Amino acid sequence: MKDPIITNNILNWYDLNKRSLPWRKNVSQTKKQYYTLVSEFMLQQTQVATVIPYFNRFIKNIPTIEKLSKYDDRKLIKLWEGLGYYSRVRNLKKTAQIVVKNFNKKIPRNFIDLKSLPGIGDYTASAISAIAFNEPIIPLDGNIERVLKRYLFLKKQDQIKKENLHEKKKIFETSISRSSDYAQALMELGALICKPVSPNCKNCPLVKKCKSFKNKNFDLVKFKKKDKETFYKLNVYKKNNHYLLIKNNKFNFLKNFNIFPMEEVNNPKNFDKDLNFKIEKGERFALVGESGSGKSVTAMSVLRLLPEAIVEGKIYWNNLDLLSKETDIRAVRGKKISMIFHNFQKNYEKN
Repeated sequence: MKDPIITNNILNWYDLNKRSLPWRKNVSQTKKQYYTLVSEFMLQQTQVATVIPYFNRFIKNIPTIEKLSKYDDRKLIKLWEGLGYYSRVRNLKKTAQIVVKNFNKKIPRNFIDLKSLPGIGDYTASAISAIAFNEPIIPLDGNIERVLKRYLFLKKQDQIKKENLHEKKKIFETSISRSSDYAQALMELGALICKPVSPNCKNCPLVKKCKSFKNKNFDLVKFKKKDKETFYKLNVYKKNNHYLLIKNNKFNFLKNFNIFPMEEVNNPKNFDKDLNFKIEKGERFALVGESGSGKSVTAMSVLRLLPEAIVEGKIYWNNLDLLSKETDIRAVRGKKISMIFHNFQKNYEKN
C-alpha cells in the first residue's frame, strides 16, 4: 500500500538535515549531470567521507566530460590513487569517450542507453536517472534497503530478496517535481538516521509508522547467497628463477593483470591430490591484484592444498620482486575461488 504522507515527511526532513556535498552544488544542468556521473562511480564500494576530497581534486583537474575523454591515463590513475578498484576509473573514461562520440557530449537520459555504458549497471543507471535527470525512480542502494527493511519489518529470506525489495519500495511513492531530491533524501535517511547499528529513531520522519520501532527490534537480516565454488589449475613455468606470466584477458577476476597460465576445471575429482608442483625452499607464491585501498598488493588466490603459499613473501613478477603486504582471501562475485599450482616445469620458452 502506498502512503503519500511518507514522501512529504522525508522531503521536509531532507530540506532541514541534508549534508553539503560537492556534487550537490547548485550548478548548471550539464555540470550536475557530469558531477553525478563522477560521484556515482566514486561512490561504488566507497564511503562518502572518503570520496569527497577525491571528487574535489578530480573536478578541479577534469571539469568536463570532454576533457575526461582525452585525459592522460597515467595522470588519471594518479588522481584516483587511494580510492582503489581502478577498473572504475578506466570505465569512467571509456564512458566519457562514448558519450562524446555517440551522444554529442551529453550524458544520455534514456535508462537503456545509460546501462549500455561501461561500468554502469542497474543501480548506477537508476541513481543517475533520478539524481541527474529528475526521473521518478528510487535507486535501491544499501541505505534505502536498510530503511525499507526496518520500516516494513522484513525478516524472512523471501522478503529480503532483491525482487521483493524492488516491489516493496513502491510504498515510498515518488515525487514528480522533486525526484532528484527524493532519491537523495532516502539515501540520506539511511546514512544519517537509519544506520546499521543504533539507529537514531527519535529524529526519524518515519518513526510513527515504522514496524521495527514498534517491535523494538532493529536487527537486519542478510540475504543468504549460495556460494558457487569454481576450480582452476595453474601451469607454472620457471627459467633462471623467473616465472612465465601472461596477461589475463580470459577471466573476470584479476582482469588485465599478469597471471600464471591457468584453466578452469569443472567439478574435478581428487582436486587436492592432483598436484605435481614442488615449492622450493624459501619460495612463496600468490596471485596478486589491486586491493580495496589501492595502496597495497592483495593476494586473491585460494590454494586448498598449499595454505602456506598465501603468506607475505616474494613472487617474481615480470622479473621484478614484488612484496605481498597482506593476505585477503575473498569471494569474487559470490564465487569461492579455489586454485592449485599444477604442471610445474623447470623451463619455458619466451614467445
